[in-house]
Amino acid sequence: MESFEADDGHVFVRLDRGDRALESIREVCADREIDTGVVVSGIGTFSSLNIHYVNRTDLPDEQADRNVDLELEGAWEVTNVDGIVADGEPHLHVTAFDGERTVGGHLEEGCEINVLGEFTIRRVEGLPLERRPNDRNVSQLTRRDE
Repeated sequence: MESFEADDGHVFVRLDRGDRALESIREVCADREIDTGVVVSGIGTFSSLNIHYVNRTDLPDEQADRNVDLELEGAWEVTNVDGIVADGEPHLHVTAFDGERTVGGHLEEGCEINVLGEFTIRRVEGLPLERRPNDRNVSQLTRRDE
């Protein structure tokens, strides 16, 4: 993995075979001190794809009862990764294709780079954000008190 920062605050991240996507993005955010930001672009290939998605409209109180977890192996062409960094923590979504099906959802740990990964993070200054659970235990983006 390697990251490069432009004068305007954009951080470009190169992930290599065997790197883990979410874990690496977290590391770059910590190393580059990105508290609030936007992942504006993400492409590459994964050899393992771990995601979850919400498959219900009634939103049970327990998050485990709301989500479907997928742990998929094989060659996955990643067509998009984007999301928000709040309080240094990335919340990312992914769309990927394996030649037969397209899947999408919330990017989880353990997504291993197959050939390459390229991501762009836009740092945002002056807006401290975090996620807090609401009354339905849904993690919501909110301004952080400083």
